[in-house]
Amino acid sequence: MAYRHLTVDERTRIDCLLQAGALLRQIAFNLKRSVSTLYRELARNGDGRAYDAASAHAKAHRRASQANAHPRIAARVWRQARRYLTRLDMSPAQIALRLPISHERLYRWIYRQIAQGYAWDRHLRSGRCDRQHRRSRRLAEARRSRAAPLSQRPEAANRRLEFGHWEADLLLGRKDCAAAVLVAKERKSRLTLLTKVAHRDSDTVMRALTVLLRPFRDHLKTLTTDNGMEFFHHAAFVRQTGCRMHVCEPHSPWQRGQVEGENKNIRQYLPKGFNVDRLSRKRLRTVERKLNLRPKRVLNNLNPLEAAIRLSGVALRY
Repeated sequence: MAYRHLTVDERTRIDCLLQAGALLRQIAFNLKRSVSTLYRELARNGDGRAYDAASAHAKAHRRASQANAHPRIAARVWRQARRYLTRLDMSPAQIALRLPISHERLYRWIYRQIAQGYAWDRHLRSGRCDRQHRRSRRLAEARRSRAAPLSQRPEAANRRLEFGHWEADLLLGRKDCAAAVLVAKERKSRLTLLTKVAHRDSDTVMRALTVLLRPFRDHLKTLTTDNGMEFFHHAAFVRQTGCRMHVCEPHSPWQRGQVEGENKNIRQYLPKGFNVDRLSRKRLRTVERKLNLRPKRVLNNLNPLEAAIRLSGVALRY
């Protein structure tokens, strides 16, 4: 339930009941308010000896009007702050050392720009797109809000009735490696596509995914990913391909079990802790070919490459 500030009528009733000798608990029960609310009201807006409703309401109104009275920042300051952030990757605290602006105001400005579509989260140390509060899930909700939840994925994708429904994930190597392996898995044919991404930021990953799936651009119906930041900026991908994005619930890898299962097979060739930065395109192509040439009983003894050719008419060459 949202907090409601005391009204002038409530302050008048507090004044009258106090003069009548009522206790704060009795007044709180009468107003259906918390006792702590009345204690704060007397401490903030009382004069220490008596309580006057008109004076208290004037103090509260004056304090509220001054709460958001921020000084105007010149346009040149904002332009310089943008250069410091996007070109030098300076943190808001570092920018505040050079410019007449607080780091808190810079953070609010940056998060507003991110909400409007700017990919400035890549320049922040945390990579966050919003405030992270310990007792809320607003960041996770913001991520999910940009794509349809898994519950809205069509039944044709859930039951593997047609070709063109994909799952994607990032396979990581050593902790000190900036690069990663992007994995795309088609649900019906079990076809696997692999590519290396130099960085794990969302823009880089989504551009690489667009290129990776380009041979199947006429067969992109849905794409299911996890709730990670690497798939957050997918608007351009959806616009270019017409593919519908779906996200899983947080910490629910089984909801994209197709690609999670394939990750275990890839680990046969690229074990945990391997150096992705040194991974060559030829080596990755070899791993992809071996995975797609394995016959599967679920495909009537066809391999994923043969099944994909039959279902889509697209032939990959190795």
